[in-house]
Amino acid sequence: MFEKEEEKLKNHKNSYDNINIPLELLDDAIMAGFQKAKVEEQRKPRKPHAKKWMLSLAAAAVLFIGFFTSIRLSPAFADYITVIPGMEKLVELIRNDKGKMQAIHNDYYEKVNVSEEKNGMTFTVDGAIVDEDSMVIFYTLKSEEKQKEINIEEMQLTGLNSKKLDFSSFSNGGMLTSEEGNTTFSDMLEYHFQTSLKERNFELKVRVKGERQTEEYLLQFELKKDIQMKKTIKLDKTVTIEGQKIRFVTADIYPLRVAVHVKMDPKNTKKLLDFEDLRLVDEQGQTWNKIANGVTASRISDDEAIIYLQSNYFNEPKELYLVLNKIQAVVKEDAYIVIDTQKKQFVKQPKGNILTDLIVEGTHVGFKMHTKDEFNYHIIAGVKDKNGNEIENAGTSMSHYEDATEIGIHLPGLTSEMSPISLELSFFPAWIEGEGKIRIK
Repeated sequence: MFEKEEEKLKNHKNSYDNINIPLELLDDAIMAGFQKAKVEEQRKPRKPHAKKWMLSLAAAAVLFIGFFTSIRLSPAFADYITVIPGMEKLVELIRNDKGKMQAIHNDYYEKVNVSEEKNGMTFTVDGAIVDEDSMVIFYTLKSEEKQKEINIEEMQLTGLNSKKLDFSSFSNGGMLTSEEGNTTFSDMLEYHFQTSLKERNFELKVRVKGERQTEEYLLQFELKKDIQMKKTIKLDKTVTIEGQKIRFVTADIYPLRVAVHVKMDPKNTKKLLDFEDLRLVDEQGQTWNKIANGVTASRISDDEAIIYLQSNYFNEPKELYLVLNKIQAVVKEDAYIVIDTQKKQFVKQPKGNILTDLIVEGTHVGFKMHTKDEFNYHIIAGVKDKNGNEIENAGTSMSHYEDATEIGIHLPGLTSEMSPISLELSFFPAWIEGEGKIRIK
């Protein structure tokens, strides 16, 4: 696709590729950017008034430069994107995901350009990237009037004629904002599937709420490009970090992400919550980190999980390693926060006593968490009563302040007879560290 633009750019490629760049300095900058941009996980909170999580762009400039330099097509590809109308918006959305960027470069993005207009507001499906496991739909909203806020209230993807698809998860950006007001907004919808995607004809139903109107759209589109099949690497290798054993089972490499299957030794003394810095590294030091926004892991059980990394599908290194150095972990006996809602006090919490200022008001439970650095994770996975029965959790809120993070949990069915209640931890600011590295290619 885009043959004219590509031919034009090829005339410049040789001069761009011969630019002398100090790669070791760029590597340092990239790693610094990665450390600064560690905002992760599917239950990750949003700062008050911050833009939606789908556009977490901390250190994006560093990542953008580092990525293009490392695969030796930076200026050529940057120009390639610039001269193609509309593509610069797409790059802004995915510039911190190497897998999606490489999919674009390898012509795996499929243009759709299907629109529907209602009362001065137009919704356009610009294009998509799809594989067996996932689909990313890029869209644009245009309004005749400037808007400061547009909310995607509902989205439903089906096969043609409302044929159900087998989803495991999906995400959208939610609120689209502009302080000054804008007439054009771009974002993406991301879907993941339980079973391999076979459908090629789709319907997308969307409800959009603007400042003065709410519109519903129904768009039908067909994807014609062949789906690239996954590559599976059998690992069966074990890494030990501070006495905790982790067995890496397989790595399924899709164009949009890499799914790493891990099993923790049941004899481990600690519950391993989050593999923060698990990454792929090739022989030249190029790195594919965890998915920065969206679903970063699927927990199968306490001792088994699937961890999602950025994809190196279109990259063929001579050597490839899985590397990790830091894992969120707590002693298994401390994997729950226990609260006596009648006495309004903590019965148990992880070592360090960083949780304070407990509040129990009706069906609301709140407390403060004190950490040296801001901790951007929703820490609660579920809530149980004294008999081990699940209590409905209608939502968890987090607000960050200089000295603490305030956490609130709304439990509509909470009664005094349920006390004490147990809050299961999904994340927590406690870590084990070490050197873990296995060669997978």
